[in-house]
Amino acid sequence: MDKGVKIYQELVDSLVDISKNCVDAKWAIDGKAKGDGEHIAKLNKLFAKLSAEDREVLAEYASNAYMSGIYDALCEFEWYIDCRDMKITVEGEELPATKFEGLGNDFIGRRDDWEWPE
Repeated sequence: MDKGVKIYQELVDSLVDISKNCVDAKWAIDGKAKGDGEHIAKLNKLFAKLSAEDREVLAEYASNAYMSGIYDALCEFEWYIDCRDMKITVEGEELPATKFEGLGNDFIGRRDDWEWPE
């Protein structure tokens, strides 16, 4: 396999892993945000009012928003690649961001357990 393809697949898979570990969603499930400051205090006050089921709904919402942000950023990069001739290189290798379905769609597909084509 081409080194650029391998790095590209590792990058997309890494973003998929990151997208499944939203800290805000974990805090909602646990009912306790960590840290200091007014924002954290407000979150903990809100969490205390919610049932476990409601916190799960909020966690799913936070997780989906987190994933959507990653997807949106990838689509913006893809637009730059397609329309402004942007290249992504790692270790001197150009990543083939348009080889498969495109950055955003590859990300979504891999989140849904889509296998990389040969």
